[in-house]
Amino acid sequence: MRLMTTAQTAETGSVKSRRERILDAAFEQFMTYGFKRTTMDDIARAASMSRPSLYQDFRNKNDIFRACVADARDEMLIAIDRVMRRDGPLEARLNEALIGEMLKPHRLLAATSHGEELLSVNRQIAGDLFVEWLDDIERVLSDAFIREAGNHAFCVPHVADSIGAHALARLMVNAIEGIKARMAGVAQAEADIRVLSGVIGQMAGSRVMAG
Repeated sequence: MRLMTTAQTAETGSVKSRRERILDAAFEQFMTYGFKRTTMDDIARAASMSRPSLYQDFRNKNDIFRACVADARDEMLIAIDRVMRRDGPLEARLNEALIGEMLKPHRLLAATSHGEELLSVNRQIAGDLFVEWLDDIERVLSDAFIREAGNHAFCVPHVADSIGAHALARLMVNAIEGIKARMAGVAQAEADIRVLSGVIGQMAGSRVMAG
């Protein structure tokens, strides 16, 4: 899924490429009618092009969906990395990156009656992209923790051993995926992530020298 709506893209004032027009149109169709009901004809019509022209860029609807997911992944990674490179308390930056960006797809899907279907389709035809996305999120967070700690490691309160940036990033991503899997709604996930960010922020304030 793309994370920037057609209206938001227009606000940037940029001229959209042919590919962007197709993906924006497909995103709107998927969100409005669901994946199964959307046809290549629907997407071509929404993108103001002929069906044969659409097939010059994408073989089928699955390929278009995967392209939407890949674009959303890249867009989110850039946004999270940008937030994590800012100055300021680690807890506040984590909240902005994870709640503001990582939960953005869930807020979009919660606004459509086709959210469950789109999540299911995502698992079926873009599951490999999701695994790559988790690895990329770990890398971005790990780099941020390394910058935050310098030549230190994070100290876990009441635990003898410290934890390195890579392990901490993996632990945080796994925790967030658990939160998302069990959430009763986006608001509950946001609250749980705030608690998690607070814990990580406390750990950042209790750093010990890395051995």
